[in-house]
Amino acid sequence: MSQITINKLVLFGTRYKRTLYFGKGLTIIRGDRTSGKSLVLSLIDYCMGKSDNIVLKVQKELDKHCDEVFLEINIDGDVITLNRSLKQKQSKISIYFCSFDDIGEYIPKKTEIKEAMQIIMRKLNINEYKRTKFKAHSNEQELETISFRDIFRYVYIKQHDLGTNNFLNNKETFKRNKNPYAFEMIFNLVEPDKDSLNEQLVNAKNNVEARKREIVGLYSYLEERDANDIITLINEVNKIKEQIDEQKKQKEAIFSKNKSTDNKENDMYIKLKNRLTDLANEIFHYEKQKNEIQMSIGSKRFLLEEYKKEKSETDVTVEINYRLVIEKQKIECPLCRSSVISHIHQANKPAQQVLNKIQKEIKSKMNLVNDLIEKDLNRVNEIDRQVVHLKREQEILNNAISEFNKKTSVPYLSQIDSINSIINSHIKKKEIVDECIRVHRKIDEKNKLIEDLEQEIKRLESELKNLKVSEVRKKQIFNILNEKFKFYMARLKYDTSETYIDENNYTPYHDGASVFEHESGGLLECMQISFFAAILSCKDINYAVGHPGFLLLDSISKYLGTIRPDMDEEEKENKNRINDPEVYEEIYNIIIELSEQYQIIVVDNTPPIKYEKYAKYTFLSGDEVLGLINLHVNEFEDIEE
Repeated sequence: MSQITINKLVLFGTRYKRTLYFGKGLTIIRGDRTSGKSLVLSLIDYCMGKSDNIVLKVQKELDKHCDEVFLEINIDGDVITLNRSLKQKQSKISIYFCSFDDIGEYIPKKTEIKEAMQIIMRKLNINEYKRTKFKAHSNEQELETISFRDIFRYVYIKQHDLGTNNFLNNKETFKRNKNPYAFEMIFNLVEPDKDSLNEQLVNAKNNVEARKREIVGLYSYLEERDANDIITLINEVNKIKEQIDEQKKQKEAIFSKNKSTDNKENDMYIKLKNRLTDLANEIFHYEKQKNEIQMSIGSKRFLLEEYKKEKSETDVTVEINYRLVIEKQKIECPLCRSSVISHIHQANKPAQQVLNKIQKEIKSKMNLVNDLIEKDLNRVNEIDRQVVHLKREQEILNNAISEFNKKTSVPYLSQIDSINSIINSHIKKKEIVDECIRVHRKIDEKNKLIEDLEQEIKRLESELKNLKVSEVRKKQIFNILNEKFKFYMARLKYDTSETYIDENNYTPYHDGASVFEHESGGLLECMQISFFAAILSCKDINYAVGHPGFLLLDSISKYLGTIRPDMDEEEKENKNRINDPEVYEEIYNIIIELSEQYQIIVVDNTPPIKYEKYAKYTFLSGDEVLGLINLHVNEFEDIEE
């Protein structure tokens, strides 16, 4: 039974960092209005593939202090960290296959949102589902994909949707039409198309082979650097760290010893030394960039060899397929001596056209790879020119420093220079070893991806054998689902004689009307939470296997509870409010029961006092920023005021 658990959300800027931790059970985020409570859930949604950007002109504090956001999640023991920029390239998601604390040791996989969602679905053992639909205002058809984002609507109820008719984004036609199929994916009720499954199966198998080739290339990179053993590399990094720390201690000791000494080093000397340090760093950066490009060239040349083999095989096939008799060849009739057009071998024409097309495609790919290699080689040459220029400047400055030292008495300077040189050497060496460790992590990531793909292949092969959904099984699912839905509605003080979930449109009903037809905010909220609770509780009996296994609920006190002195006027005057503390508390009782097995994150202004132990974060609004963006809990040290 696959499920997602959110470990932490990290807000990150050049001068600000805040980490919000979440437990496996219930977490309540409470506080004032406009303090950033709902923004927490919105940022989680954003990291999990929300297509809309965060509107920073509204979230001014977030805009001022944060540039990107990280979300660490656990999927059946596999920890991954999703990273998304708030200001640039918002359509991309970077995936680190590790915890947030270890991302420095890993190379991220940068993907489009669609591919990132496919990776999450694969880890949840769920297949994307493609269905045919008619294009808008047309009789033409197109394929539509039901993805993780569609399932996610059964996880997250936004503040302005809870207790309204826009539940499950019902007012957006595009999303509303996909909801029944998302429900079927959650309960494994989809009857997939055989051709579509075969296509997914072929893609998964090809994906496995592609990843294996990439692993071969990465191992070649490590072999060239004699870096095959990751344990040796880790030990080497630890040893280098100790050496750096030792040199820093020596430098501190020299400074302490010579505090009272008259230091004659002047500003010019400092500028020269700083420039030399900058030059050394620039040269190192260029050399590192050159190594990365050369590694890329090696991979492209490997790919080019694969294309050459493919072209050679295709050429042989074309040659075998060739016939002396071609369609325009004239043949003389042996009886009347008249010329006739040969129609022999016309059946070969389509095959020949396909082969010719394949040849052209291979040539096109080879030309593209050759062009990319040429560009990389030009870039390497440009880097070499830059390095030569920098080394000339370095030589000139070294001569100047040498002359300066002859004429200037600088106490303990040579010792400091020597230590700095050793530290810089160690840092550069550590960076090289760190890069090799990252390559090892990338190999681990690709091996894990192969495991996920092999699981997907098994799942697809199994589905090909069982294309038809059993009516008996579907009946069992809805019997259990309706039983649970009625159970939760009864606990919230509603008559359940006409309460059910429709087997055709998968929509909850009460008193003869659907959740999209009722008008009472309190009733709608109770129906929506009961519906989600029924789905989630079906997961532990292996029915709702496609549900991610967690809930995000925003502002559940919106239509429930009692009038309290600390409420603002808008809350007190809400005409849809159910002023029944027992119903409000029963909602929390249901949530707490579910949270024993599943993670639930709730945003609420003022939850009942008896449940305060679950309130992990309290945000305040006002002149001093004490909400989600709180400078008093900035994790970066030594920040300038």
